[in-house]
Amino acid sequence: MAVPVTPLAGEKIARFAAMLGQKEQAPLARFGAVGYVLKAMYADSVQAVKNFHVRDDDVYIVTPRKCGTTWTQEMVWLLMNNLDFETAMKTNLLQRSPYLEVARLVPDDVKKEILKNVDMVENSDHLPSPRCIKSHLTKELLPVQLWTKKPKIIYVAREPKDTAVSFFYHEQLFTSFSGDRDFFFECFYEDIVAYTPLWEHMLDFWKMKDEPNILFNTYEEMKKDLPDVIRRTAKFLGKSITEEQVARLAEHLDFKQMKQNRAVNLEDTLAKIGRTRDDKGEKGFIRKGVVGEGRREMSPEMVARFDERTHRVFNEKVGGCPWKI
Repeated sequence: MAVPVTPLAGEKIARFAAMLGQKEQAPLARFGAVGYVLKAMYADSVQAVKNFHVRDDDVYIVTPRKCGTTWTQEMVWLLMNNLDFETAMKTNLLQRSPYLEVARLVPDDVKKEILKNVDMVENSDHLPSPRCIKSHLTKELLPVQLWTKKPKIIYVAREPKDTAVSFFYHEQLFTSFSGDRDFFFECFYEDIVAYTPLWEHMLDFWKMKDEPNILFNTYEEMKKDLPDVIRRTAKFLGKSITEEQVARLAEHLDFKQMKQNRAVNLEDTLAKIGRTRDDKGEKGFIRKGVVGEGRREMSPEMVARFDERTHRVFNEKVGGCPWKI
């Protein structure tokens, strides 16, 4: 069945687009039943990704953007590869854990400079098993064989306000977004920013959290007790790990270490496309890594709107929520 695609248009959308860098001012569209916003050009790639050949021993890391994806990728890849820290430190994470749909969505300069014009969908088909593959797509847009072969899927969610704040700074860095944060949060809430709606993306996987092939983690759990998340994830993957190894992996995954690790922090990538973080750390792919920033950076009115939607989507629809609201 074809995925419905609806062009995104309107005065506010045009205002938002005008605040992006010239290379990022591509038309957007809503994809699928939840209306997931992506660049309209992705319409040419929907079926190629949905038809991607899934292997039984694959591990998929599926998250909305800015929810701890890189953190989780590094943890999972190391657990799957006998804690090979040497290889992890010298090999870019994108090579070790491919981002499935990325080549179908990025500007040509990024595709050329960073991806070397490699299509991750085609290239991933030739990677040795077991593969550790990342995606930001919604349930409906992911490869259909995920739901028949049922490989392991690790999903990571993050409290919506914090996600929106992190996304705001991400867009400043990657798309040169020049608007103010209040306007960004408003557009994020109204689902006219790329990779929204956030709530419905998370809800689909929250409903599946008890499936034996799905592990549902949260960013907040990783911040509160990373060793416990490491143990839980290792068990899910069927990997034995000693307490000494848990401590070593937790040290490697410490936020300060990740921020300095050039294999994961994208600083080389950003330099190639003319983007740099500032000295205060406000801009950078790995930025602050804190919990509760949304409540501090949003207006009380916007906090209330975000919290009401979280309650409505989770508590009212399924009678449970990953966070206390």
